[in-house]
Amino acid sequence: MLMSRTVTDLPAQRLWDVLSDLESWPEWLPTVDQLVPDVPGGPHGVGTRCVVVQPRLGRARWTVTEWNPGHGFTWTSSWGGSTTTGTHEIIPLADGRSEVVLGITWSGPLARLARALVGRLTRQYLDTEAGALVERAARPEPGAHPPS
Repeated sequence: MLMSRTVTDLPAQRLWDVLSDLESWPEWLPTVDQLVPDVPGGPHGVGTRCVVVQPRLGRARWTVTEWNPGHGFTWTSSWGGSTTTGTHEIIPLADGRSEVVLGITWSGPLARLARALVGRLTRQYLDTEAGALVERAARPEPGAHPPS
């Protein structure tokens, strides 16, 4: 499994609010050019399917297999003898901080080939995505007033 871990001072709920808004990902995530759910604007949860277009990886259909509000989600995408599983986890820490843990695994007959072909790029993407999530969540919410 490839993983990226990032600890931040941000509260878990704020990170979840950003992470779970799948349709906004192309606005702030440089590793996603397009994300279109089968039901635009609908609630997200287990069974939600999205077409995701990424630079250098192309188009894939992802299906949410676990949805744990406030904590994370898992989704899978299958293509050509390999299934990719992406995990997105937000862990509240005892001191009020949070840890973001993103992961990718491949399974199936062509899993080794998939990892060999895109493993390095995927590792870069995981690190980029974790950093972008923290950066986006640190921005004030639209309409929020800065502290005086």
